[in-house]
Amino acid sequence: MEKAVVIVKIEGTEEEYELEIPIDITVKEICAALNKALKFEDRDIKVSGYYIKTENPIGFLKGNDVLKKYGIANGSTIILI
Repeated sequence: MEKAVVIVKIEGTEEEYELEIPIDITVKEICAALNKALKFEDRDIKVSGYYIKTENPIGFLKGNDVLKKYGIANGSTIILI
């Protein structure tokens, strides 16, 4: 499993995390994992579902898009929307 250290942000909040995540998984899988690991529901944080914006590279990914295929690597930023 290939991994990368990325910055994870949640749109509409000041929250930001530097995390090592697998990059050979889908947007659905990473969103579900982050939702559970960071306990969004317990903290009343709402994300729209399986959509992310990215920086470095700039992009918009959804659902079954695989992170690695779209250039997510060390230093990328993932913004949950």
